[in-house]
Amino acid sequence: EPRPGLLPFPPHRGRARRDPLPPSRVGGSLCPKAGGLTNPNANDPMSRKDTLSFLIPFLVAGCLYPRPLLDDIHRVPYPANLPDLPPGESLDVLVFGDWGTGGPGQRQVSRAMEDAYRFDPPNMVLTVGDNFYPSGVESTDDPLWNRIFEKVYSGPFWDSIPFYPSLGNHDRYGNALAQIQYTGINPRWRMRGAHYAFRDSIPGGGSALFIAMDTGPLQGARNASVAQMAWMDSVLVASRDQWVVAYGHHPLASGGWHRPDDRFRDRILPILSGRAAIYLAGHNHSQELLPASPSLLQAVCGGGGGRDNPYVVHRTEETMSSFTNGGWCYLRIFPRVLAVELYNREGQLRFRYLIHRSEGPAG
Repeated sequence: EPRPGLLPFPPHRGRARRDPLPPSRVGGSLCPKAGGLTNPNANDPMSRKDTLSFLIPFLVAGCLYPRPLLDDIHRVPYPANLPDLPPGESLDVLVFGDWGTGGPGQRQVSRAMEDAYRFDPPNMVLTVGDNFYPSGVESTDDPLWNRIFEKVYSGPFWDSIPFYPSLGNHDRYGNALAQIQYTGINPRWRMRGAHYAFRDSIPGGGSALFIAMDTGPLQGARNASVAQMAWMDSVLVASRDQWVVAYGHHPLASGGWHRPDDRFRDRILPILSGRAAIYLAGHNHSQELLPASPSLLQAVCGGGGGRDNPYVVHRTEETMSSFTNGGWCYLRIFPRVLAVELYNREGQLRFRYLIHRSEGPAG
């Protein structure tokens, strides 16, 4: 596995910024939670194994099963009085996850992203994991590369946009190393390790540091996470006076089906809080914006598969915006302001929030 590190890349290509598509009425939907299955012999190892084998197909299906009859995308009104963007150009970052279905929903979201930014493409794509359902890829020759990545994100619009992926739990069911090795096959796929970091310049001055996290091991035994945590801390020590964007698969806060893992929160919040401006996650197939801590904002951007895999999402006391049934997040990074935007699967702006350099998520 290539050694993770801090990777410089060519500077931002400046261009005029255009406004997104006009707002309209959007909304959310419901997806049933898993539950109701119990094992009276839970203490017996063989019974636990049998139960797990029985449950796995249902858990996988829960990530893929479409619920179009519960789609209420036009029921919730668009929020008024969203803040205006600062003048000038920005470093633009498209973010989505839980996308690798190869189905109609993924293609619909892809077309909506292309339509939204046709005349002003983003500088890069960050993926927040679950790049290939249901079990990752087997090798760099796996047909899923062509069906899920090459054919969906192709053409004049996509061919100039680099992807900086991170791994999800479904990716680790397969050959995660193959996703890293694919970097040497397609130069648009820039996954330099299971975790890695890179910088890019911001028009008007300054730079942004992006940290791709491998969140699976960070939820497991501590000895599997120590090296990555030490690496993250060392990268962040040198990150003063610049924007820091961290991203990975599992959320630190969410009102969705998958609840945050306590061990993950306990390990990562002390490292990121007060140092990163925002943490981007997936795992829940929804769009959410809410604080992970008083000094760290989080966006869940798990709608890249669209109607193929909607999840139920609830509003917590701290939720700023939440909806499901497909969509993406978009960052516009200016020298002193970072704008976070949430879009639905039809390419309509659902919410915008501005982070100022000297302020936390409540500023």
